[in-house]
Formats: sequence, structure tokens, C-alpha cells
Amino acid sequence: MKKFGLSTATVFLSMALVACGSDENNDAPENNNGAGNTVDNNSMDDDMNDDEETNDIGNNTETNTNEAENNQENETSASWYEDLNFNEFELDVEYADGEYEVEYEYNDGQPEAEIEDSRDGSDIQMEGQEALDELEGKLPELDLTADSSEDEIFSAVIDVFELDDNYDELEVEIEFNDDDELEAEDE
Repeated sequence: MKKFGLSTATVFLSMALVACGSDENNDAPENNNGAGNTVDNNSMDDDMNDDEETNDIGNNTETNTNEAENNQENETSASWYEDLNFNEFELDVEYADGEYEVEYEYNDGQPEAEIEDSRDGSDIQMEGQEALDELEGKLPELDLTADSSEDEIFSAVIDVFELDDNYDELEVEIEFNDDDELEAEDE
């Protein structure tokens, strides 16, 4: 879009220079105190103002296009949690060398998330948008319902979150959008 705006401005500027360069008043006396030049300069200024307006319009169009694309990206990435069939998800996995915890809650269009990982001596803590970004690729992959068996729950959670299955304890709590609840615990 910038190239188009610049090309258009260049064409208009070239036309203005060609128009100013032609000497239509060859027969006019030279002693006119610059009156003829004033007219030519004003028309050149008008042409240059037209070029600037065209360039401004091009820049505004580009800005509006970028804003629309950014809004669409935000809506697309934000809509993943609106498509979930649950509004609360808690996962607590304990290992001999630490634990992995996930908390997710969606209330009235406001998602909240927190992730803590202390396995293998690490101390990872995420919350807010960082945690939501991490969960964006995981939570939509959970294909669970209130009728899912414990084995289905454990298998899905271990696969989606890429967890080791040598845990000491695994606990999952889910509240679905229809207020059904699902709890599963494996020790």
C-alpha cells in the first residue's frame, strides 16, 4: 500500500512539474513583478497539497487495514476459550521431584489462568496472559465431557499436557458450561 501511495504521489508531482515547466506566456512581458510566477507557484502548491492528501489517504487506509488485521488476530486468538465446553479446569500432578499445577477459570468473558511447575528442580510460574498463551494449545485439545471415564480423563490430560505417567498423584477437576462437574483422582 505504501508503494502505491508513493507511486501515485510521484505521478502527481511529475505532472505538476511538467505543467509548471511549460512556458505558455512566452509573449508576456518580463516586467510583471512576478505575477505570473505567483499563479504558477500557487498551482504547484495545490498539486503538492493534493499529493500530500493522497499520501495521507493512503497512510490512513494502511493504518485502518493494519488495525483491522490486529483486531481480527486478537479475536481469533481470544476466541479459543469461548469455544471450550468447560469454564473451570484444575490439574494437580504430584511427582517425587515436584509438582505440576494448572488452574483455568472463565467468567463473563474474562479468562484467568495460572501454571506452576516445580518438577526436576525447576520453579516455573506463569499467570495471566502468559499462562493463557501456554494453555491455548492444550485446553482446546481436551475432548472431555461429564460422562468421560476416569481412564479417559487421565489419558487425555497426560497426552495433552505431555506429562510423565510415573506420578504419585493426579487430580483433575472440571466444571462444564452446563454446571456439570467432573472430578477424578488417581494415587
